[in-house]
Amino acid sequence: MTQPQLTTNVSRALWMCSMWMCLWGAQGQVEFRAVGGQGEEFGEVVVPHGTGAFLLGSTQLPNTQDVRGYVVHYDQSLNVDWTALTPGDVMFEMAMDGWSDEAGMVDILTWRLTTEDGYHAAIHTFDSTGVWHGTMVPPLTQGFRPTCSVKWLGARWVVGAIGNRPTAISLETGELKHWGGENGVNDEVRDAMVVNGLLVSVGARTEAGQTRTAIWGMYPLGQMAFEFHQPDTVPQTWSQAEALALGLNGNVRVLQSYERNLPSGGGALLHSLISLNALTGNLNGFLYGPTTGERPGRDLAFTEDGWLKLTQTDVVTALDQSMLLTHYTPGGGYVGQGAWGTLFEDNPSRMTIDSLGQIWVAGSTRGALNDTWNACLLRIDSLGPLDSWSLETPGFGVHNDLLFTTLDVDQVPEDEEAWRLLPNLVGPRAERLRIDGPFLSQGHRVTWTLMDSRGREVVQGQGLDVRVGRLTPGRHVLMVHDGLRAHALDLVVTGPQP
Repeated sequence: MTQPQLTTNVSRALWMCSMWMCLWGAQGQVEFRAVGGQGEEFGEVVVPHGTGAFLLGSTQLPNTQDVRGYVVHYDQSLNVDWTALTPGDVMFEMAMDGWSDEAGMVDILTWRLTTEDGYHAAIHTFDSTGVWHGTMVPPLTQGFRPTCSVKWLGARWVVGAIGNRPTAISLETGELKHWGGENGVNDEVRDAMVVNGLLVSVGARTEAGQTRTAIWGMYPLGQMAFEFHQPDTVPQTWSQAEALALGLNGNVRVLQSYERNLPSGGGALLHSLISLNALTGNLNGFLYGPTTGERPGRDLAFTEDGWLKLTQTDVVTALDQSMLLTHYTPGGGYVGQGAWGTLFEDNPSRMTIDSLGQIWVAGSTRGALNDTWNACLLRIDSLGPLDSWSLETPGFGVHNDLLFTTLDVDQVPEDEEAWRLLPNLVGPRAERLRIDGPFLSQGHRVTWTLMDSRGREVVQGQGLDVRVGRLTPGRHVLMVHDGLRAHALDLVVTGPQP
């Protein structure tokens, strides 16, 4: 198997702007770090441990259409120790989740495409010094799109979907459990957790061209405890659950993003919270947030100090799109919020609370290197006065990763460069795109799969016309297969348009 490519001795460049002026190495209550190189890097999740933290994400390599998993290790002072790409002879690979079951080790759940096995899940293991400890391909995962991992029934499971059916697979026994996915519908899972023995998963159901929030609760033997589709009537055209968290007394809150028509015309991409008692299977109510703007939900957590919500927001004009953390009491009362970002677009992904109460946010930024997307992390020392801290100057650092200048990657062949997606910059309501390739006369052999910014399948089809429905703003990837190999084509979806 191909060994991972690793770099440890790299230069650091400190970027300053009028919004974030700081000294490198100054450790404050809020710290921000960006890392990347000549390609495009996207952070997915942070896995902290006793002597540092792993930032897991994906990168589209420079001069190629290859997408690979990207691993960054930070020390306790948030200096980069090393970076690496996930190993293997793959055509496509994205990091989806990560966890640490052993001190100083990280397991990275990826979704990848190989010529032998097609799409499937894989798990890579690294230690904190950068040593790769191997790759495991879970059994029975061919065609499986992994989303996340949970501890359930005394073992670790990966949760995702096969075809139109949500699926959980035991890493120890290979046991599969399915739910949803009735005829004529497509069900997708975006997050899952275990509550009092129940596997509770959230995502979306698409039926007759309409995508709506979905929530499922499943007993250990596979029977459904509860199931909700479009539990909230406020979303009018599109909605999906992004994340869930467990509070007190079995109270689960689900963070959903949705689109709502505005009286003045046009639409708004918003978010809200759904309250559910997982012990009784009853919906308790809804907590609505903003009523205008581009403010999709990203992640949710519960701490001893209350609820913490992560969203992307355009509320701070000077920061463009930025990362917003909102604090609520355990009972749901508003406490405060803070926005962090650069002068350019920043997109948060996942949030992790470590054993010390530190808050880690993984994401992507366009405000650091070369006006391209780079992986980033935000660390907040505790759930303190977010509104006050957001007015202070956070620590800021940029790592220019020389790994991408030392890769042994061939230049793109002429016929590879001819593959295009037209247009590749669209609004969220785009209905038709066109694939432009070197073998247009063989368009009947072309198949494609459109994936969102977190690697979830949006739609698939064949031929050169790509017909899509409602798209979430952000970076998407269209995987095109011409009968010989796969091609990854970028698609950027802007915010809601009138």
